Amino acid sequence: MDKTETVERAKELRREDSLEESQELLFELLAEYPDDPEVLFEVGGSFDVMGLEPEAMPYYRRAVDSGLEGEALVECLICLGSSQRLVGDFQDAVDTLEEAVEEFPESESAKAFLALAYYSNEQYKESVSQLLDLIIRTTTDDELRVYGDTLDYFKDNLDERWEE
Repeated sequence: MDKTETVERAKELRREDSLEESQELLFELLAEYPDDPEVLFEVGGSFDVMGLEPEAMPYYRRAVDSGLEGEALVECLICLGSSQRLVGDFQDAVDTLEEAVEEFPESESAKAFLALAYYSNEQYKESVSQLLDLIIRTTTDDELRVYGDTLDYFKDNLDERWEE
């Protein structure tokens, strides 16, 4: 199998819940392609799906530093930021996910994970604002859309109060 076929086979094994077998394949590939960003990303992912986020993070970082691009890059940044949040590195998670949103403003997933990171980092206003913005822009619920303008206003004015 070539590199692409091996990565696809590893993903297939992951979907079949053969996590160790998938990871073994990826380690073999890593030995052959130690600096390949896609391989590094997939190795990180193999640790991540096993619940081993601390072990995944160095591979995610190396994948980014090695020039991962496009959809794989945004996925990698989301995975890295999510892993950072799960291990308690909240500010790093915010930084990583803000980078993902800045580089990929169309990624709604990056925005959702950024809202989680804001929350964990005790940036509650930013978290709620981010989630409201996401809901306003992506909802198809007609009832909720009726309140779109009001919600849009309040996402930026969460603490506003009217006094008589």
